[in-house]
Order: sequence, then C-alpha cells, then structure tokens
Amino acid sequence: MNDAKKSEEKQLGDFIRGRLLFVEKLCEEKKLDKRGTMDAIRDEAMRLAGTPERREFLDHRVFKGVILSTSLLPDWLDKVLLEAISNVLKGRDATLFTSSSDESCIPFEAGRFNAHRQADTVFRMLYAGKAPGDWLTKSFRVLYQKCYGDDALKGLKIEQRSEREILISMDNRHLEKGSPMDCSTILGYLYGSMEKLGAKGIKIRHVRCSTLTASPHPVCDFVVSWSAA
Repeated sequence: MNDAKKSEEKQLGDFIRGRLLFVEKLCEEKKLDKRGTMDAIRDEAMRLAGTPERREFLDHRVFKGVILSTSLLPDWLDKVLLEAISNVLKGRDATLFTSSSDESCIPFEAGRFNAHRQADTVFRMLYAGKAPGDWLTKSFRVLYQKCYGDDALKGLKIEQRSEREILISMDNRHLEKGSPMDCSTILGYLYGSMEKLGAKGIKIRHVRCSTLTASPHPVCDFVVSWSAA
C-alpha cells in the first residue's frame, strides 16, 4: 500500500462492521430474509461503486473478506454502503438524510445503532462515567478523529453555549463521503450517544450543512441540547 492510498483511509473498521450488524438487526426485527437482503445490498453497492477497482474491493474485502475493528478503509466505502442499505430497505426514492433528531432515516438509525453498540464495546472507555457535556467536548473529538482523520480534526470546533447546549462545527467537504447522508449518520451517532449517557429531552439539529449542493456554508453546524431531567 502506498502512502497516498494510506492517507485516504480512516479507522472505519468497526463503523463498517456496525453497518452490516445494523442490517442484521433490522432483518430480525422486520422478519426479512437475511441472506436475500444482504445479497440485494451487495448488488446495489456494486452498482453504486462505479469502477471495477471499487467493485473488486467491495466483493473481496467487504462481502467475502473479514473486517476487523482496527481495519483502515477508504471513506467512499461508507457512503456506498449506506446508500445501498437505504435503497434496498426503503427504496431508491427514500429520504437519505435528515436535519433533525425528530425525523428519522436509515443513515440516522445506522449512526444511532453504532453509538449504542460501540458505547458498550470497543469505545466503552470513552463513555464510562462521562456526563453528556464532558463526552461531547472531549470523547467526541477522539471518535471524530478515528472516523474522519487528522486533517478533519483540525477544523472541528466545539462550543459550550450553555450548561445543556453545545454547538459542534466541522468541515468534511474534502472527504468523498462528505454528504448530507453522512451528516445524518453523525446526527444519529450523537443522538444515540446521548441516549447511552442517560441524557433526557435530547434534541439535535443540523442547522447548517456545507455538503449540500451549492451550499453557501463553509462548515456544518450541529446543535446538541438536552434537559435537566
């Protein structure tokens, strides 16, 4: 692997594993044929991949290979996989993104699922004993760096506006997976994390999105708030 390719990869192994576990969970809940659903997602992901090289990567590394929690993977993979999952489970005309925790979509729920799972497993030390405000201002930085890389971390800003309201600003436009769909997974991950931390009255709004086509905004802004009880 050359340095240029390595620089494009992130510590996405456990996040991608979580996408596939999310599908398994939905299949169980909705009593769907698991094998048939996964085959359909594979076919749709292959269609969305776009190039022979990416299709080969999907086939051999994701669907026929083994992904470890520590695996370094290209960020386009998450975008392709999330869209394929949504298209298969909800249809190609389904909503791929949301701007509020009050409105769900597949990417939001996938992010929420990963937060619940990782809080109890690979990242439990980042959650243990943390109050919501401390997790948002400290632990979230660590998780963001793993998923988005060092360059993105430089642009991450977290501002505590009040005791129970925090503004998170980020710029993911330089990443291939940077999109409103990816923003919805962040929204879901934040929401799921706040649930695991015991917060009440959680509300998360994506008030500005820099990844929308022709967006005038230089950053994405998420406002996270919760109540006292």
